[in-house]
Amino acid sequence: MSSSKFIILVSITCLFSSCKKENQEFTDTPIIEAYLETGKLLKVKITRQIPFSSDVVYSTDDIDHLDLSVTFNNTVRTLTALGNGEYIDSSIIVSNNTNYDLSFMYNKKTVSAYTFIPTKPQNLTQSATTYTITRLVVGSGPPTGGFTMPDPVKITWSNTDNSYYLVIVENIEATLDPIRDFGTNTPPGNRFKKTPTTAADLEINSQEFQYYGTHRIIIYHVLPDYATLYESSSSSSQNLSNPSTSIVNGYGIFTGLDSDTLFLDVEEP
Repeated sequence: MSSSKFIILVSITCLFSSCKKENQEFTDTPIIEAYLETGKLLKVKITRQIPFSSDVVYSTDDIDHLDLSVTFNNTVRTLTALGNGEYIDSSIIVSNNTNYDLSFMYNKKTVSAYTFIPTKPQNLTQSATTYTITRLVVGSGPPTGGFTMPDPVKITWSNTDNSYYLVIVENIEATLDPIRDFGTNTPPGNRFKKTPTTAADLEINSQEFQYYGTHRIIIYHVLPDYATLYESSSSSSQNLSNPSTSIVNGYGIFTGLDSDTLFLDVEEP
């Protein structure tokens, strides 16, 4: 899930590991991290909280030897431990319009979570497949006639039920060709994201592109718990609550998503 890795907006461990103040009683509650995407293997990661205080008592449960089971389509599968809290079932290929239920014991409690895999974005369109941006060279001065800002690229899709969608734009060139001089600043990455939206369209402005070349535009159909996680990423860890209402006796995210892809070539005049 290479592109989807970018979807992990913040470290789940960071979000939930320090959400308890030092003067509060610590309960060893597991953190679940799972993004179930159509066509990919089912993977789950379990971690422990890292409290502010070092004077805490953890349960005797071994993160690498838990008995995780997933139920879907009236089938129950036990996941295989890979180490480092990661679990997988290489025979389960995630499919959309399907419910998945996770269950395991931890600290003498039954931890459970459920999610539904949404459909792939429907009726995708883009206003342009080629986009022209003038190169900005320090000291060269403005071009004759001045700069003309190109119209934004508009992406549209069907969204009759006001679902959440997330758009990620990724330059896929092996060698990055900057549109502007970054000077002594650290060059930006080759990807950027848009805020999750319940609209049926989205605009990408020319200023958001940093490099020339072919860009992959990934449109994700995501669930509300993912959108809540995105919004929580800028919150103080002291005020965070568990964004996923599907998780019982645990923290984190257990969510489903599906995506489709468009391509855009950004060129120099």
